[in-house]
Amino acid sequence: MNNHLISSKHTDIRTTSLLVPIFYAVAAVILITLFSGNSWAAKNLDKVTLQLKWFHQFQFAGYYAALEKGYYKDEGLDVTLIERDLRYSPIDQVLSGKADFGISNSEVLLRYMQGKDVVLLASIFQHSPLVFISKTKPLIHNVQQFKGKTILMNSASQDIELKVMLETNGILPNDIKLIDRFAVPEDYFDPKIDLIAAYITNQPFYLNKENTPYSIIYPYTHGVDFYGDTLFTSQSQIKKHPERVKKFLKASLKGWQYALKHPDELIEIITDKFGSLKSKAHLKYEAATMQTLVLPELVRIGHSNPFRWEEIGKEFQKQGLIKETKNLSAFFFNPAEGKVTINKKTALITAVIFAIIIIVLLASVFIARKFQKEIESRREVEERLKKSERYYRSLFDNTGTATIIVADDFTVKHCNENCAQLCGITRDEIENKLKWTAFIAPEEVDRVTGYAKSRHSVNNSAPRSYETRLLRNNGEIRYIHVNVEAINDSTDHVVSVLDMTEKVKTQELLIQTEKMVSVGGLAAGMAHEINNPLAGILQAVQNIYRRISADVPASVKVAEKHGCTCEQINAFLEERGVIRMLAGIHSSGERAANIVRTMLNFTRQNDDGMSSCNLNLLFDDIIDIITCDYDLKKKYDFKHTKIIKEYQKDLGMVLCRRTEIEQVLLNLVKNAAHATNDVAEIRKPTITLRTKNDGKFIIAEVEDNGPGMTAEVKRRAFEPFFTTKSPGLGTGLGLSVSYFIITQNYNGVFDIETKIGQGTKFIIRMPQI
Repeated sequence: MNNHLISSKHTDIRTTSLLVPIFYAVAAVILITLFSGNSWAAKNLDKVTLQLKWFHQFQFAGYYAALEKGYYKDEGLDVTLIERDLRYSPIDQVLSGKADFGISNSEVLLRYMQGKDVVLLASIFQHSPLVFISKTKPLIHNVQQFKGKTILMNSASQDIELKVMLETNGILPNDIKLIDRFAVPEDYFDPKIDLIAAYITNQPFYLNKENTPYSIIYPYTHGVDFYGDTLFTSQSQIKKHPERVKKFLKASLKGWQYALKHPDELIEIITDKFGSLKSKAHLKYEAATMQTLVLPELVRIGHSNPFRWEEIGKEFQKQGLIKETKNLSAFFFNPAEGKVTINKKTALITAVIFAIIIIVLLASVFIARKFQKEIESRREVEERLKKSERYYRSLFDNTGTATIIVADDFTVKHCNENCAQLCGITRDEIENKLKWTAFIAPEEVDRVTGYAKSRHSVNNSAPRSYETRLLRNNGEIRYIHVNVEAINDSTDHVVSVLDMTEKVKTQELLIQTEKMVSVGGLAAGMAHEINNPLAGILQAVQNIYRRISADVPASVKVAEKHGCTCEQINAFLEERGVIRMLAGIHSSGERAANIVRTMLNFTRQNDDGMSSCNLNLLFDDIIDIITCDYDLKKKYDFKHTKIIKEYQKDLGMVLCRRTEIEQVLLNLVKNAAHATNDVAEIRKPTITLRTKNDGKFIIAEVEDNGPGMTAEVKRRAFEPFFTTKSPGLGTGLGLSVSYFIITQNYNGVFDIETKIGQGTKFIIRMPQI
């Protein structure tokens, strides 16, 4: 019993001995805060220096506010702000004693792990402002696309979180083309640079100002979330001047609280008194963006999470930047450390205040324990939601298809970059401003909207996928496959769009090729059948000439038998026009044989593939073929069409497949012939065939004096299955196939010049050999 009393008494003494210095310490802090103005008024200000991380800008607004509002002076400090000298690191400046305090980033932990005596005072930016910006097309949206790209980034530890992001995601130094330096404004618009290491508070302002499209790759979406700007000092500074460090930190955080609440006032101070190189508009953009980095509404300014710093240290170790991690007990500054003098007259008041604080704290702990589990649960849910949002955003932006979120009234709420490129317009111009139906070909709108209406009907009979035509911003028509999925608990829909234009063109070309093969086979067969009677006719004409010739002894002998000579027979036949008729028969037969031969060449496959061709000769062969064209429905004969040939003699050669170019020229000449027939009653149908060489291209022109084209017809002229002819008179494939052959097979150019009432000119440009 006595031992128990003695033990209790000793415990009370120990407890009292521990509480007394705590009471005095807290009282001292309160008294210093209450009476600091009076106590320092009569003393000289303590001169200290702060090494900035960069040049004067809103990034350091808290320190400007503490200086201009007298917060440093209230703490007895005379603070000088030093702009960055790019030759030296702020950490080296502080460790060498050239500055008392400095501003850095997560590099301060790396230097601590490497054995440097640096101490963290406050984490001002809860997230790093360092990002990669992509501004060359096509825009880059994830780090896996970095391989083979030209990247401008400072390889020193200044951009450490970006280096860690690359290495974490498997991007090695040999995978990229590195430009090792800081970016300058000219780099933002250099098309040779694919990616720039940038501050989200800085470079995007210039790109927005010039309306330059860009994308931002954030490290935190790729597993790297470091702190941004940090306030730090050295161990020697804390050991020599612990009170100075506490006062400097207190005044600085107070300055940050004021600066974030009064950004416009701080912008004026920075511009007028510190001579920032940035405009007020730029500083305003920087101030707004910094709110998302400091997070003053969610986190106490300057808050540091030890666990998060430990994770950053582990990341340094993974990347081989350090061999092993260190205990962080000496890394964080504890403001409660150091000696503080106490005014004995206020000790009692301080003790009472401290007792009240203890009671309030105990009550707070009791309440906090009650809600701790709920808070942890909400944090876990919030983290899952953030992760889900990042996952959704990555899928939405980086999917290979054009993806859209469409409201019930067809308004485009969101779209990815693939959709913007397909529509030929920027995302900002589409989202919440245009409807999806604005990009549907006018004749298809009713069908697409009909699907949407049936989707809301009772039987919900609308197809989930359908094919239609998309109208780009420049008027170009694209064939698309659309897939529609409803979003649960919402009237919105996810629309995925695949561009099927090339597939449709290929299918149409295959169909046309199959038709040409069939027609070619038929023409070849007919040509062979016609050749037999033609050969008989020509041979018979030649035999008639021989039978009446005086040079053939047998003919002379027969003439003498009948009492006349071969000369008399020839004179008779000449006078009666028989010789002229025979010449006509022979000439017509030769001409028919030439037409058959040309047709066989046209239909015959060229086994040798590409060959050198002269467009002048191809034009002549086409004219021989089309001369036989006679339209029974329109009752016109191509022979009544005037053909003007304007050929350049030294034209040069093109490398092509003869049959393909013959098909193109035949389509153009036949189209011109049909067009001129429409004005036959007004003027003589005329077609001009023109060839020339501009030094780079061989140019072929087919010009007619037909009715010309309207702007709408010209715009759709190369569209598959589009035709102005009556049903049964045209398929609408001739020009589209010709366009595909010239532009895709030979990298040529196909243009149209037309005027209503004056005619149309088709112009083909093909590279010369």
